[in-house]
Amino acid sequence: MPVAVIAPDVLLDSRLALFHTRQRWMAVADLHFGYEVSQRARGWMVPFWGMDMIAGRLRELVADHQPQTLVVAGDIVHCSLAESAAICFIDELRQLGPKVVLIRGNHDRQLRNLELVDEHRAPGYRFHHGHCDLAPLDDAVDVIGHFHPCWKFNDGAGTRLRAPALIETRRTLILPAFSPWAAGTPMHLEEPHRIWVCSKKRVFPLPANEKCHK
Repeated sequence: MPVAVIAPDVLLDSRLALFHTRQRWMAVADLHFGYEVSQRARGWMVPFWGMDMIAGRLRELVADHQPQTLVVAGDIVHCSLAESAAICFIDELRQLGPKVVLIRGNHDRQLRNLELVDEHRAPGYRFHHGHCDLAPLDDAVDVIGHFHPCWKFNDGAGTRLRAPALIETRRTLILPAFSPWAAGTPMHLEEPHRIWVCSKKRVFPLPANEKCHK
């Protein structure tokens, strides 16, 4: 599958995962596992395919990259109705080999039977969900989720494209949402940044400081 080198030893996989080749960690965010369960509880006849897609894609990523640590940077589930299914899914991932670190997101507040942490540290990196305003660190880049960044393109003639994206600033990497249900949200950043667009066939950067939409 397509990957791009976005920093020394850091790969962005088009399947919406970040992988550090030397430290052997992989990071994803915003699985929103069980979104369809929550929507069906509200009366919407949403098909049951999202959870299988999330589980299958993560299994493929672990098999392909063989991370020692898998960091899920928050919003593991969409709501607590999916907790039991999420526990089985996380257990399956652990059986594949990696240590699985689950970071608490704003959608995970009611989870009672999964071990969650507020942040995780690796040399030069701090992982957290991003919904809390944490002071930046001098010695670490923040790897966060929460914002579901995407790139939107409109050529003015009716063609409209939307693709998940990773946003890179000087001190932060904002991960794309892993959930297939997440349409993505354009972001407006004033600070210098680069947008890495994740399409099925390639991962590519936009010119520095180009907005996430046109």
